[in-house]
Amino acid sequence: MPLDVHTAREREGRGPRQHEEQSVTTLSAYPTQRQLILPLVQTLDNLGRTAKPRDVCDGLAAACGIPPPERERRVLAGKAGWINAWDRRVRWAKLSASLRGLVVNAEPNLWSLTTAGRDALGTAARGTIITVFETEMGIAVHADCETAVAYVTDDSIQLILTSPPYPLIRKKPYGNEPADRYVDWLLECARDWLPKLTADGSLVLNLGDAWLPSVPCQSLYQERLLIRLHDELGLHLAQRLYWYSPSKLPSPAEWVTIRRLRVTPAVEMVYWLSKSPHPKADNRRVLRQYSDAMRRRLNVGGERKSRRPSGHLFQDGAFSMDQGGSIPHNLLTLPHSHSNDRYQRACRNAGLPVHPARFPAGLPEFFIRLTTDPGDVAWDPFGGSLTVAETAERYGVHWIANDRSRIYLDGGALRFPGATWVVAQTPAQAKLK
Repeated sequence: MPLDVHTAREREGRGPRQHEEQSVTTLSAYPTQRQLILPLVQTLDNLGRTAKPRDVCDGLAAACGIPPPERERRVLAGKAGWINAWDRRVRWAKLSASLRGLVVNAEPNLWSLTTAGRDALGTAARGTIITVFETEMGIAVHADCETAVAYVTDDSIQLILTSPPYPLIRKKPYGNEPADRYVDWLLECARDWLPKLTADGSLVLNLGDAWLPSVPCQSLYQERLLIRLHDELGLHLAQRLYWYSPSKLPSPAEWVTIRRLRVTPAVEMVYWLSKSPHPKADNRRVLRQYSDAMRRRLNVGGERKSRRPSGHLFQDGAFSMDQGGSIPHNLLTLPHSHSNDRYQRACRNAGLPVHPARFPAGLPEFFIRLTTDPGDVAWDPFGGSLTVAETAERYGVHWIANDRSRIYLDGGALRFPGATWVVAQTPAQAKLK
């Protein structure tokens, strides 16, 4: 249910200030102050542990997926006049974090992360690997990708399916490499992943666009990465696929919504790579339903002899056999606008943060069905909210998932009610509730 400015304060155990009673704006796009505590701590950590409030507010808005209009919304606050509603929500979250000993004022216009704040994050140290929970089909591991790979058996993985942190100009709280080092870093990751794949295994990478700083032009990092993956590691490009999200928000705001120089980028690239030119795959597993027009064509015995405008000649009876569905295109239309799915509801009920960079379940579902059989093993080295793991388990595919953030793994574990916990909940996590 949408929360107004009073409801969020009352849920925090405090009544609304007298001067806020004039504001009736509904802020349904905002997490509550309590839900913002962990993302705020993470944002500070990624900004160097000390940052200006304005930078924290911007980083937090990006991490929480706050659309530009909601980021800039202003509300009336009594004698203070019209103020930025998001900045106020973040400042109240900062106060809650300060009361828990996680954040302090280093100087009048600087916020700093305390040692307790860093401990509460639960970020895996390099070289540390801990099994968090297991199911009958898979295992979730608290470790960064560089550490976890050493514990994966060679020639055991049929599908590596992942969305590495994007090389954004400004870091996000879940951790990402600067654009200028991203290609080298991801190439080295792939070099270590390669021995883990079976001979006919696949590597599927979902990569987002990166924009150059200060100019309305995009980085060519994807092209550079693909060439090096082929030339240096010998990987084959099985196919380019395109994930189209009709609900994609206009961005970057500077070039799309403010200066109006570019259009909304609504497609993300998905690269299907393989160790051999012949990875295991069967497109009959991912057939689409026939259209009404195709059904009518089948019912009348297919095409009649005719020539299409392109010059292609149809023979009598062409397309007369019912194959169970049509072969899918390499454009995957998958909306990404769910704001209250089961995972998000479970995280909110548990007081855990929702991972800000999830892809829809339809994406891993497509590739798991296309490239694996039940009993195979899929691995996501940037497990995040464990979407890949949940989808693999649903299709009878064994899975491994690891992530450097323990608290995101705890949230992802809510997808598996019957999981066996190997380690208890992080004690420091209690400070975030």
